[in-house]
Amino acid sequence: MIPTLNSFPPSPESGRILPTPIWRVGSQDWAFRRPLIMGVLNVTPDSFSDGGAYPTPERALERAREMVREGADIIDVGGASSHPKAPHTSPLEEWNRLAPVIALLAGEIAVPLSLDTQHPSVAEAGLERGIHIINDVSGLSRLDVARVAAQGRVPLVITYNNFAIPKQASGLSFLSDMLAFFDERIDEAENVGVDHLILDPGYGFGKTLEENMLLLRNLPMLRRFNRPVLVCTSRKGSLGALTGEAVPHRRLGASLASTLYAVAQGAHLVRVHDVRDCRQALSTWAAIERFRGEIPQD
Repeated sequence: MIPTLNSFPPSPESGRILPTPIWRVGSQDWAFRRPLIMGVLNVTPDSFSDGGAYPTPERALERAREMVREGADIIDVGGASSHPKAPHTSPLEEWNRLAPVIALLAGEIAVPLSLDTQHPSVAEAGLERGIHIINDVSGLSRLDVARVAAQGRVPLVITYNNFAIPKQASGLSFLSDMLAFFDERIDEAENVGVDHLILDPGYGFGKTLEENMLLLRNLPMLRRFNRPVLVCTSRKGSLGALTGEAVPHRRLGASLASTLYAVAQGAHLVRVHDVRDCRQALSTWAAIERFRGEIPQD
């Protein structure tokens, strides 16, 4: 069973309900009354978890269809690894990987399409071909990405990426730096005309294990911005450090546990590789939350 928009009871303390108008994204209306699942579709040979898994546009389309059947609300397609140790990918090379995939997805996938890119030229080309969301994991290092999102009137994801934005402090001061970062970037994006912003605290992006744990435990701090929050813990290295599991795709249990924890702390969107399992976990949680039956007495 896939939860409806009202499956999770309105709960102000959960941080899931935003006092903002419903967003129109692609052909969908988003009220953020349940966590939305963003399925990861990497079409690059060097992504940390699934690099090379979808080597042709047809295979990528097949996986996108599969994720939609499994319950994905959004497909997030990327053509370049964001890890600092990955080989540099030029905007042209990135777009050459993405173009044939987006052409197929835009014609056949019913859910909104998100484009994971740091390059304004790639973002602009994606919007021209049917992309509905720009996911900039660079921390808005290029303000022109925000200008492209504003011109296309699409949501923009801003990530607190410590690979791109070196930390100035650690511990609780690190959290203060994150808040200051979002204060600055929100102003910059709104000043160029972006209407809808999504905040990603950047779990795993240049942070220590301690900082990643602090980030999850303190997600409610982001409520002050009154913007949807996106979290991606899926298969990441810090989960390997916690579990001792070196192989990314074997971190399913840790991925689900940390994703559910993020939702409990107020995440509105979760970006995952394992859509079916995440949807099942969230559906089970929703069923328990809705249960109002009588418990038999001995």
